[in-house]
Amino acid sequence: MITTTTPLPLALPADLIALQHALLAADRVVGDFALAVRDRRRAAFPEPHQAVQRCTWNGAEQAEFDARWAAYEQAGAALRAHPVLVRARVLGIEPRVLQALRRAALN
Repeated sequence: MITTTTPLPLALPADLIALQHALLAADRVVGDFALAVRDRRRAAFPEPHQAVQRCTWNGAEQAEFDARWAAYEQAGAALRAHPVLVRARVLGIEPRVLQALRRAALN
């Protein structure tokens, strides 16, 4: 378990920190994909009059984004369902616990 510099009535267990890592990784996967699509579409449609084509994803791109977004949502749901965060919600300290969790995950 990792404790924080700000005293919390709840400890941050390793499995909760692992869930936060998974959420951060899923977020990166979504963002990286969106940026890659943006870059490909900018290269394919560079002219100012091609703005609509640049911004309109094809079906395969959208399906891939949707799958990555679903994985992100699942990671978030798993994190929110962890007993420590459920307890933090009950105690009214969830924002503090989430801040501490983010700091712990980045260390």
